[in-house]
Amino acid sequence: MDKSDKLLNDVELEQISGGHESEEERKKRKEREEAALHGKIVKDVFGNVTFTDKTGVTGTFSAAEWAKLSGQWAYTGNAEYYMETINNNELKGVLSGLA
Repeated sequence: MDKSDKLLNDVELEQISGGHESEEERKKRKEREEAALHGKIVKDVFGNVTFTDKTGVTGTFSAAEWAKLSGQWAYTGNAEYYMETINNNELKGVLSGLA
Protein backbone atom coordinates (compact mmCIF):
# COMPACT_ATOMS: atom_id res chain seq x y z
CA MET A 1 0.00 0.00 0.00
CA ASP A 2 1.39 3.35 -1.07
CA LYS A 3 1.67 6.10 1.58
CA SER A 4 -0.29 8.49 -0.68
CA ASP A 5 -3.30 6.15 -0.38
CA LYS A 6 -3.55 7.13 3.31
CA LEU A 7 -3.45 10.90 2.75
CA LEU A 8 -6.58 12.99 2.29
CA ASN A 9 -6.78 15.64 -0.36
CA ASP A 10 -8.09 19.18 0.32
CA VAL A 11 -11.65 18.34 -0.75
CA GLU A 12 -11.77 15.35 1.59
CA LEU A 13 -10.28 17.38 4.45
CA GLU A 14 -13.04 20.00 4.12
CA GLN A 15 -15.62 17.26 4.75
CA ILE A 16 -14.16 16.36 8.13
CA SER A 17 -15.82 17.93 11.19
CA GLY A 18 -14.16 18.46 14.54
CA GLY A 19 -10.44 18.50 14.87
CA HIS A 20 -8.30 21.46 15.71
CA GLU A 21 -9.99 24.48 17.23
CA SER A 22 -8.36 27.87 16.77
CA GLU A 23 -7.50 29.93 19.82
CA GLU A 24 -10.21 32.46 18.90
CA GLU A 25 -12.84 29.72 18.48
CA ARG A 26 -11.83 28.16 21.81
CA LYS A 27 -12.06 31.54 23.55
CA LYS A 28 -15.53 32.24 22.11
CA ARG A 29 -16.75 28.76 23.11
CA LYS A 30 -15.47 29.25 26.67
CA GLU A 31 -17.21 32.65 26.87
CA ARG A 32 -20.51 31.10 25.73
CA GLU A 33 -20.16 28.29 28.26
CA GLU A 34 -19.37 30.75 31.05
CA ALA A 35 -22.27 33.03 30.09
CA ALA A 36 -24.66 30.06 30.27
CA LEU A 37 -23.71 29.62 33.93
CA HIS A 38 -24.50 33.20 34.92
CA GLY A 39 -27.48 35.50 35.03
CA LYS A 40 -27.57 39.20 34.25
CA ILE A 41 -27.68 42.01 36.79
CA VAL A 42 -29.14 45.38 35.80
CA LYS A 43 -29.09 48.25 38.30
CA ASP A 44 -31.08 51.45 38.04
CA VAL A 45 -29.84 54.87 39.22
CA PHE A 46 -31.22 54.21 42.71
CA GLY A 47 -29.38 50.91 43.10
CA ASN A 48 -32.48 48.74 42.63
CA VAL A 49 -31.69 45.53 40.77
CA THR A 50 -33.47 43.57 38.09
CA PHE A 51 -31.85 40.17 37.96
CA THR A 52 -32.43 37.65 35.20
CA ASP A 53 -31.04 34.33 36.36
CA LYS A 54 -29.39 31.69 34.19
CA THR A 55 -32.76 29.98 33.68
CA GLY A 56 -34.33 33.18 32.30
CA VAL A 57 -36.46 33.98 35.37
CA THR A 58 -36.47 37.68 36.26
CA GLY A 59 -36.73 39.10 39.76
CA THR A 60 -36.42 42.55 41.28
CA PHE A 61 -34.61 43.57 44.44
CA SER A 62 -34.47 46.90 46.22
CA ALA A 63 -31.07 48.47 46.76
CA ALA A 64 -31.26 47.51 50.46
CA GLU A 65 -32.18 43.90 49.66
CA TRP A 66 -29.36 43.63 47.15
CA ALA A 67 -26.90 45.04 49.66
CA LYS A 68 -27.98 42.42 52.22
CA LEU A 69 -27.55 39.65 49.68
CA SER A 70 -24.18 41.00 48.57
CA GLY A 71 -23.07 40.98 52.19
CA GLN A 72 -23.69 37.23 52.34
CA TRP A 73 -21.00 36.59 49.74
CA ALA A 74 -18.70 39.54 50.40
CA TYR A 75 -16.02 37.11 51.59
CA THR A 76 -15.63 35.89 47.99
CA GLY A 77 -14.23 39.25 46.92
CA ASN A 78 -16.78 39.41 44.09
CA ALA A 79 -20.21 38.78 45.55
CA GLU A 80 -22.17 39.66 42.42
CA TYR A 81 -20.17 37.24 40.29
CA TYR A 82 -21.17 34.44 42.66
CA MET A 83 -24.76 35.70 42.95
CA GLU A 84 -25.15 35.52 39.15
CA THR A 85 -24.88 31.73 39.42
CA ILE A 86 -27.84 31.43 41.80
CA ASN A 87 -31.50 31.24 40.75
CA ASN A 88 -33.92 34.01 41.74
CA ASN A 89 -35.92 31.71 44.01
CA GLU A 90 -32.77 30.76 45.89
CA LEU A 91 -31.81 34.42 46.30
CA LYS A 92 -35.30 35.23 47.60
CA GLY A 93 -34.99 32.31 50.04
CA VAL A 94 -31.64 33.57 51.34
CA LEU A 95 -33.08 37.06 51.65
CA SER A 96 -36.05 35.83 53.68
CA GLY A 97 -33.62 34.14 56.08
CA LEU A 98 -31.77 37.43 56.61
CA ALA A 99 -34.81 39.35 57.82
